[in-house]
Amino acid sequence: MIDLTRELNGWLATDEARKLYSQIVRDAVRDELRVLLMDELIDVGEAAAMLRMTQSGLRKAVERGQVPCCRIGKRVRFRRMDLVAAGDNRGDYFSRIGTTRPERRLPSPKPPRKRAENERRTK
Repeated sequence: MIDLTRELNGWLATDEARKLYSQIVRDAVRDELRVLLMDELIDVGEAAAMLRMTQSGLRKAVERGQVPCCRIGKRVRFRRMDLVAAGDNRGDYFSRIGTTRPERRLPSPKPPRKRAENERRTK
């Protein structure tokens, strides 16, 4: 009679079985991450940072229909995978929307208020 348990345990201890385990786990994790990322919605601030655009520039691109988005009530949300795909084709994406990537600028300092203006605001 054949002892399947002993043969199976013997096979499970081989390098071939370990490689198969690791491939199965790797594929399962990759697929699960892909599903999670496809469903993840992010707001305008995060999306603009991912695309290295200003928030107002991203909103204008949404209004022109150049960036895929989801509307939830009055709010605009973006699927992370759509933006990752846009990031993979960055050159094509930015040429399509007709803009260049903005450089990070520091906000300009506000001029000091005049004394009379400050007094009016406090009264």
